[in-house]
Amino acid sequence: MMTRGVRTRAAQGIRTPRQERSRQSFERVLDAATELLMEVGYDGLTLAGVSARAGVSTGSIYGRIRGKDDLLTAVQARILERTEAGQDAMLARLQAGELPLDTLVPRAVDALGDFMQEYAGLLRPLMAQAMADIAVAGRGKASYGKLRDGWIAVILSRRDDIAQRPADAAVLGCFRIAYAAFARYLGLGSSMESAGEGDWAALKRNLGVMCLAFLKTPAGESSEG
Repeated sequence: MMTRGVRTRAAQGIRTPRQERSRQSFERVLDAATELLMEVGYDGLTLAGVSARAGVSTGSIYGRIRGKDDLLTAVQARILERTEAGQDAMLARLQAGELPLDTLVPRAVDALGDFMQEYAGLLRPLMAQAMADIAVAGRGKASYGKLRDGWIAVILSRRDDIAQRPADAAVLGCFRIAYAAFARYLGLGSSMESAGEGDWAALKRNLGVMCLAFLKTPAGESSEG
């Protein structure tokens, strides 16, 4: 049960600066807000703290946003733009390799884990806040969907070599299992209590082996005998 009420927000009131000096000032505000969000979370984030770290007056910040929620919206948009560029690059590298299924699946699982580890510090406070903020959750879910669909498409490029049926559902299952395991290890979402348990390299390797074995096993076939 949530300890904080779920919030909804109307259209955001972020006013994009037009002059170069103003843009640079607002970039410093977003840099400072991102750093503080990672350090103290949303509850500890204050406009006064952002103002002090960015060297920008609180009045100037209010000239661009209506308040703390709008600032979070701007920060999340910036973070998701960065993470989605990273995931696009990761998926492009996997696609460019034109790898056989036996090589592609373990490598794709490993790449997913590395991607999530690289951006965990940025995503962790957003995923924590998403449990209480429906707007943050909605934007995060859309970004997650892009990652999921792109990763699945990479594996399905070797659809003819996948024995498990239906192939789409099988690959989706692999993504969900790998993503959940990595999120748990990295303390993303509601998994902070188990963060860092076990060996990271072994986790990635074992998940890759498991997913490949599953995809190569025809539906209904037993591993025994």
